[in-house]
Formats: sequence, structure tokens, C-alpha cells
Amino acid sequence: KEIKGKTHMDMTMAFDTPENAQQSKKFIKQAGGNGTWDRLAEFLEQEESGKEKFVINRTFEAPLDVVFDAWIKPEQFAKWIPPTGVTMKFLRADIKVGGGTFYVMTNGADLTMYGKAEYLEIDRPNKIVYTQQFCDENEKVARHPMAPTWPETMLSTVQFHSEGTNETRVTVTWEVHGTATPAELATFVKERGGMTQGWTGSFDKLEELLTKLNH
Repeated sequence: KEIKGKTHMDMTMAFDTPENAQQSKKFIKQAGGNGTWDRLAEFLEQEESGKEKFVINRTFEAPLDVVFDAWIKPEQFAKWIPPTGVTMKFLRADIKVGGGTFYVMTNGADLTMYGKAEYLEIDRPNKIVYTQQFCDENEKVARHPMAPTWPETMLSTVQFHSEGTNETRVTVTWEVHGTATPAELATFVKERGGMTQGWTGSFDKLEELLTKLNH
């Protein structure tokens, strides 16, 4: 359907038994999530805004408020957002509009990364918008230690949609924020596969956390 110039697509699948529905969810996850719809969403976003964007969706078996809290409560957020094999510790956490966070990630061996975020919008329980930057231990803006042409600032828009009393769909849109060089934009576009893999790993951990919180 089209509303105020924007195209929205709501698609559902029906299954004859809960077991078949569960098997289909596993198949979708193994195939890389709702990849086709994510790529379509990217195309529509680009057509509308003229910007390159990365989009990924996932539906979680947990109520809207519980899923939303997992994004704004530091002790929960730090458990699932880091890449697989990496731990995260907040050195400062002020998650509110106009506030920000400063954190460190490490794999316990040869990798230590610092980062910070600034929160631009928090509309509970529907939407969170924040920027992210890599930095050093003094919060001075730096580059990704393994990707020097990765854009300096990223903008994350996270949208939450209730799909029933115990299901919540999360849509993450990632885009370059501010100015960027052609090389940085090219790196962002090239790394879509890595972004899908990274977010899928984090979402798997979020699913495990929500299962514990919801039971």
C-alpha cells in the first residue's frame, strides 16, 4: 500500500501446524534472515532518499516493551550487541535523547576497540535513533582498526513493531551520517555481506537473551 508517497508492504505466511511454522523460521534464519525483503527495503529507501542504506529485519518471540528494553538498558545491550567472540563493557552509559555512551570491546587477546554513541531520538516503544563512531581511550574520534576506509560516523535507526502479544519485529536501518569520501561510501556498500553476518550473529544472541527474560 502507498501512504503519503511511501510504499509499505505487509506480508504474512500461514502454516498448518506450529511445528511447520517453527521449521520455516529455522530455514529463514539459515538462509540469512529475511534477506530478500531486506534488500527490497534497501532499494525502496534508496529510491526515496537517494542514499545507500543497509536494512535488516528480525522477528523475536517477546513482547514489544521487553525487546525495546534490550536496546536501552546497558546491562542487557552489552550482552548481545558485540560481534561473536567479543565482550563489551560500558565506561559511560547515558541512554537518553541528548545523552550518549562510551564503551570498550575486546576479544580477550589481540583486539581492543573503543566506541561511542549519541542518542538523537527515543520514542518508546517504537523507535530509537543514534549515531556511532569508533574512538580511542580518550574518546577522540578514530577509525576502525581493521577498516581504515570505514565511514567515520554511522546513523542507526531501529524500529519496533508489535506482531501480537508475544512477537516483536525489529527493523534496523544503517546509513552513513554526515560527509563521507567516495572510498568510504564504496566500503560501506561493499561490506553489506559482512554487516548481514554481523547483525545476524548479534540477533541470535538477542534471541537467546529474550528467551531467558521472557520465561
